[in-house]
Amino acid sequence: MKLDPALASSSSSASLGGFYRASPPKGTAAGTISSSSSGGPSRTSLKSANLGPAEPIAPWEVKRNDRGRSIPRPKKWMEVMISPGQKDFDDSPRHEDWAPHVHPDGALYFFDSKRRIYTDADLSDDHERQKINHYAERLCHQASETPGFSWASCELVLETSATGCGYYFVEPKTRCILWLTPVSNTQITRDLERVQSFSHIKYAMETEYWMHCMLFPNNWSVTTEVVVELKHMILHAVAESITSTTSVIPFDQEELAKMLDLTDRLKDAIGEPFPHAKCIVARFMHDFASANFFNFCGQPGARLNSDQSIFTKGKPRRSVFIKILSLCLFWAPCDYAKELDGIWVDKVINRVLWKQFIAKLSNDWSSLALYATVVLNANVAFLALSWDDTVAKSFSFVSTVTSVAVVVLGLILVRQNQRKDQDSAEQASVFLGEMSHPVSGTEILAVIFSLPYALLMWSMVFFVVAFACMVF
Repeated sequence: MKLDPALASSSSSASLGGFYRASPPKGTAAGTISSSSSGGPSRTSLKSANLGPAEPIAPWEVKRNDRGRSIPRPKKWMEVMISPGQKDFDDSPRHEDWAPHVHPDGALYFFDSKRRIYTDADLSDDHERQKINHYAERLCHQASETPGFSWASCELVLETSATGCGYYFVEPKTRCILWLTPVSNTQITRDLERVQSFSHIKYAMETEYWMHCMLFPNNWSVTTEVVVELKHMILHAVAESITSTTSVIPFDQEELAKMLDLTDRLKDAIGEPFPHAKCIVARFMHDFASANFFNFCGQPGARLNSDQSIFTKGKPRRSVFIKILSLCLFWAPCDYAKELDGIWVDKVINRVLWKQFIAKLSNDWSSLALYATVVLNANVAFLALSWDDTVAKSFSFVSTVTSVAVVVLGLILVRQNQRKDQDSAEQASVFLGEMSHPVSGTEILAVIFSLPYALLMWSMVFFVVAFACMVF
C-alpha cells in the first residue's frame, strides 16, 4: 500500500481543531518558506555529487536520544573567567539564520525562522552546516515545484546521517506529516499488521505529528481548543478505567488522576511561549493518538477490550508440550499462559496490564521464596534426627534441594523484574517477542514463570512423603 504525498489535502486529514498558532518573524509572511536567504554568501559549498538523496523519515526516526555525542576533553586545563558585574552568559553561537533552542529535556536543536526548518545537527561543524543548508535548499526547491504540495504552510525537519539526510514536512493545521515522494505506510505504522485504510493511517499521522511537537516545541502555542480536547479525552479514560476491567486505555487510574490535575493547571499556559507546557500537551496527545492507532479505532473490527484479539477468532489453543508440563507443574504454566495471552494480544502490549502482571509476579516470587525457607528449615531439622530410615532421608534431601532451588530461582526472577525499564511498553514488547516461539507462543515463558511455585509444591510433597515414611 502506498501513501499519496499530498495526503494533507485528502479527506482523511481534515483539520481537528485550531490549536496551532505560530508567530512569523518580522518582515516575513506567515507560513512562508523561502528557498534562500536574502543577502549574504551562498549557503552551500559542497558538491552535490558527494551527497546522497534526501530520504523520507518519520518523526519517531529522529534519533535525538541515541546520537552518541560526548563533551570533548580539552587538551589542557581551561579556566573561564567571569568579569565583574557580568550578567550576560549567553554564548550560544548563531550560525547564519539558524537560531539555537534548548528543549525542556536539555537537548540543543536549531531553527531557521525564515525558512521554518528544524534540525538536531551539530551546526558548529562547518561540514555539517553546509550539508544541512544544501539539503534545505534542495528540498525547499522541490517542494515549491511539486504540484498539489501545500509547502507554504509547512515546516521542514532535517535529520543528518552518515549516508545522507532524512527529512519530513509537517503541516500543523491538519496534523499531518508530508513527503515529496510516495512513501509506504510502514514508514509510520511501525510494522503493525493489517493497516489497510487511510482512516486508520490518520491516527498514525496524528501520532507522528505530536511526536514532532514534542521534539520541537518552540514554534507552536497551546490553545484553549487543544487543552479542552485533551481534558475530555482524559475524563473519558478515567470513566472507562473505573467501569471496565478490560479497558484499552494505556494508563491506570492513578496516572490518569495526575494527568487530569496537570491538564487543569495548563490553563495558565494557553498562549504562553514556554516550551514545558507544550511538551506536556504533546506527550499526552501522542499517547492517546498512539492508543487509537494500535487499537484500530474507527475500523469495523476495532479492539474494544484489552483481551480482545482482532486478528484471530476464538481462544488460543494450548500445545501438547504445555499440557504435559502442566500436569507435572500443578497446572501453573497454563494459568500464566492465559494471563500472558490477555496482556500481549495480537503482539500488541497492554502497558497497564503488563505493569500489574510484573508487580504481581514479583510479590508472588518473594512470598514463595519466604515459604521455601520455612520448608528448608523443616527439612534441616528433619535430617538432623538420629534415625536410620534411608528412604525418608532421601525424600527429605530432595525436598531440601527443591526448596533451595525455589529461593535461588525466585531471587533471580525478582531481580530480573526490578530493572528500571520493566514498565516500558516498548521493552516489554521486545522481551515478549524474543521469548515467543513461532508455534508455542509465550508458553515457554509461562513455564519459566511457574517454576518457583511448582518447585515449592514438589518440595512440600517430598517433605510430606519423607515424614510419612518416618511415621509409618
